[in-house]
Amino acid sequence: MKDRSLQFVSPILLLAIWEILAQFGVIDTRFFPAPTEIFGRLAKLTADGTLATATVITLRRVLIGFGLAMIPGVLIGVLMGISRMTRLALAPLVSALYPVPKIALVPAVLLIFGLGENSYYAITFISVFFLVALNTLAGVLNLDQKYFDIARNNGAGSWEILWTVAIPGALPSIFTGLNLGLGFALTVVVGTELLVPMGGLGALMWQSYQIYNIASLYAGLIVVALLGWIFSILMAEMERQMIPWRAAETRRRPQSTPENEPRIRRFLRTWWMATRPFSFTASITPATLGAVLAAYDGHWNFLLFAITLIGSVSIHAGTNLINDYYDWRKGTDTPESLGPNRALQEGMLTPQQVFWGGIFFFALGSGLGLYLVWTRGIFILYLGIFSVLAGWFYTAGPAAFAYVGLGEVVVFIFMGPVMVLGSYFVLTQQIAWEAILVSLPIGLLVAAILHANNMRDLEADQEKGKRTLANILGRENSKREYWVLVGGSYVLLAGLVLIDVTIWPILLPLLTLPAAHKLLRTATQTNAPAVLNRLVRGTAQLHQRFGWLMILGFVAAIAAQVV
Repeated sequence: MKDRSLQFVSPILLLAIWEILAQFGVIDTRFFPAPTEIFGRLAKLTADGTLATATVITLRRVLIGFGLAMIPGVLIGVLMGISRMTRLALAPLVSALYPVPKIALVPAVLLIFGLGENSYYAITFISVFFLVALNTLAGVLNLDQKYFDIARNNGAGSWEILWTVAIPGALPSIFTGLNLGLGFALTVVVGTELLVPMGGLGALMWQSYQIYNIASLYAGLIVVALLGWIFSILMAEMERQMIPWRAAETRRRPQSTPENEPRIRRFLRTWWMATRPFSFTASITPATLGAVLAAYDGHWNFLLFAITLIGSVSIHAGTNLINDYYDWRKGTDTPESLGPNRALQEGMLTPQQVFWGGIFFFALGSGLGLYLVWTRGIFILYLGIFSVLAGWFYTAGPAAFAYVGLGEVVVFIFMGPVMVLGSYFVLTQQIAWEAILVSLPIGLLVAAILHANNMRDLEADQEKGKRTLANILGRENSKREYWVLVGGSYVLLAGLVLIDVTIWPILLPLLTLPAAHKLLRTATQTNAPAVLNRLVRGTAQLHQRFGWLMILGFVAAIAAQVV
């Protein structure tokens, strides 16, 4: 309490001295109005709503721009840290662009995005991304190599190392970058509003300067300072909750245990586990593929893409939770089941919490979807309704898709053509056969992930009365189906280029053929559930790499168009 009180001494002392100097005429009040005058103007601007409107506009720009840059910045920084090839490819570019004054980029951003909110979001994204990425990179590189070695020796793949070693270990540096990034986002947004005054606190201060209303100018500065202070407090509290093991914290309290783990951190960790975020690549990849295809066709809107992506992942998270709930009710999932640990199986959440968590994520995805329906057209409504129904009835009901051998079919349709076409339509407001055809290889690989899962659980599902395509076909024929799904994705990809449906750079996924061959050999040679469990993870990694190489192909083609 004493430390907290001391924080207010310096600003109060400064204001008191300022007021005295102004009252006695020591300073020129034309340029330094008395604090009483400034706070009087602050009250007036608050009363008439001017300050609230400007603050909301600035906050929206800061938070959206920061939110769009935060996750990519962390992921790129982590990838550069754990992958030498990625670091060699990207670190020079990131290091070179980081020192460039971001305000100097405003004219270029305005030329690209035009006058409007997208320009504010873009300049904020650029400002925050590099700061977060470099701090994250430093955090990963500073980790002791033995942690990575232990993870690999215990069979962790690249994806598991990312989520269980790199990101948790680099959290102190990540939060340092996020804290600096949030403050820098506020600085850049206000600075851009001064240059391009289209509402916000920066525009308010610029207008005050133009009419020589110095008290209002200082009032705006005070609000900006208060926002920065509040941001700093919130980030410090979030850091305290998420990283209780930091040395500064351990000096004041015992090391965190499950019994005394901070409530916010425990809440986030539990729901993080429950939603199974490692599976989100199955929705992120097709949504991004549809977006880059739209960009190749000359249509791009970063905000609409972000809303589409968050909505897709929300529906995916809701589907995961509802699936866990109904699998638990039907006795299919037990603590002995192979696969990723789940909060429900381990008793970290009650069945009712998992159920309502699923409802929440479905509602979030549906809410974002309704915005897209309102702004982009009724076609999105149809895709959204069928997607939610497919997610719900995948395990719910007496004839759930996953229990009557239709799981692979549903996953293929909704995580292939539906997601790619939906993302493409949001940006173009057009239905294109190319989007559907390009999605087919991705859909086959998503179905292959599920089929590998069902091959692993073939006998266990039979004992529990769960009818999957794997146990309907039998062990040997299910292996042939896996070959069809994985091999078919490569055949389709090559066929699309040969018949001139799409561009040749999307053949980049052919680089993954050695990994695919290894998986096909594993699927053919073993029936052991423990080995097939690794096959599930490997197929998911293949899907991710295959999809992102397709995306990279379109990005390269877009870059060639620009040049």
